[in-house]
Amino acid sequence: MKNIILFFLSLNLVFAQQESSTRSLTIYKDSFAVINEPIVWSLKSGKNITSFTNVSKNILFDSPVLSLQGVDILSQTLNKNFTSSDNFLKKSIGSVIEIVPINGSRTEGLLMDINGSSISIKTGKGLVVFQRSQLLSFTLRSGNVQDKFTPELIWELNSEEEKSINAELSYISSGFSWKPIYTLTINGDDSSATLSINAEITNNSNVSLFATKLSVVEGNVPLNSSSVNPSYQMIESRSSMENRNLLGDFYIFDIASELNLDSMQTVQLPMMEKRKIIYDKKYVFQNSERDQGDEPLSVEVSFENSASNNLELPLPSGVLYLYEKDDNSSMRFIGRNSLTQIYKGGIAILDGGKAFDIIGKRRILNFDRQSNSEESTISLQILNTSDKSIKVKSVEKIFGDWVIKESSSMYIKEDASTIYFPLEIEPGQSELITYTYKKEWK
Repeated sequence: MKNIILFFLSLNLVFAQQESSTRSLTIYKDSFAVINEPIVWSLKSGKNITSFTNVSKNILFDSPVLSLQGVDILSQTLNKNFTSSDNFLKKSIGSVIEIVPINGSRTEGLLMDINGSSISIKTGKGLVVFQRSQLLSFTLRSGNVQDKFTPELIWELNSEEEKSINAELSYISSGFSWKPIYTLTINGDDSSATLSINAEITNNSNVSLFATKLSVVEGNVPLNSSSVNPSYQMIESRSSMENRNLLGDFYIFDIASELNLDSMQTVQLPMMEKRKIIYDKKYVFQNSERDQGDEPLSVEVSFENSASNNLELPLPSGVLYLYEKDDNSSMRFIGRNSLTQIYKGGIAILDGGKAFDIIGKRRILNFDRQSNSEESTISLQILNTSDKSIKVKSVEKIFGDWVIKESSSMYIKEDASTIYFPLEIEPGQSELITYTYKKEWK
């Protein structure tokens, strides 16, 4: 456990040594982050007691590391005797509280309830509920307010002389998360599309961070591993994505240099500039051996993560929103997909829903089963009732030991249980396919 903690902190201390006065936040995919806090202390000669209180309540308690030069660290103490301000307020229900809205007049009454989104007080006019997002402040009339609502780190330092020092505190905290948000806007008149990627950053901790350098890491890092690969190192990337670094088997994306991230806040920031790419659109008609019926075809949108397609980037797993421009150039929402990590050269395949104007019909024309064999003849008909030419992939699943005896159209064997017919159908036209497969067994 301590090895993996030291590994994370050593990575972030690389940033700290380069720019010691910069606060930084590095968020990993497993809802934790490494926070680097710059601290300035004025020390007297001899022993000094110093502290730091702007610490996340979700701190991993054995993770803090203090980096400083020319001073001896005699001890480090983490005071965990704290509770949240909301818990304190819940214990103070019935006390007098003054509410100051952002827009409106001050209101005083008895505190009746408090939760993450609202505060309820009893006034002479009755019960009044305030949304916390609309409040400037609220004051509890109490003479018994506790001292600590956050953890506190305390150090005993020894300095040979009176001086001012710059220190760097690094620690691991849960309560932070990030995910990529993709938007792909396709052009229905040609094969061009626009791809944008934002990073959605969520701070569910009690700490607000200001003027912060923000980085995010793609890749699942084991927080509870008993060992770590010592060969991991941070090197500069030569990719066209200038804000990306390589960290062993993981990627670091530098998102912002002066970000203000409040407690309980979610923000979206661009990970890269919008890119013009080429996409492919197919209509898929997929069936198994005994299927029969009529149904609209599925819409499949795909694009290649390659240099020739203006990409060849590490595309992290995230959420992709799919839009299509209509004849008036208005964006029309056609689907939301979970996008798995797309490696360089990989292909993203997206679900675009069902096609209203493209219908597939499948019929079993003949089925003959014997004691050690089976033979079936299938009819596939694709109707394009739209006003555009379309590409179709008609997929057939056949299981067991089989051969295609005859087929009216060219097919491609994809794997041991799959063939498909690639088709191009003009507006208002249809395509009819018949094929026969045979199975044999002992």
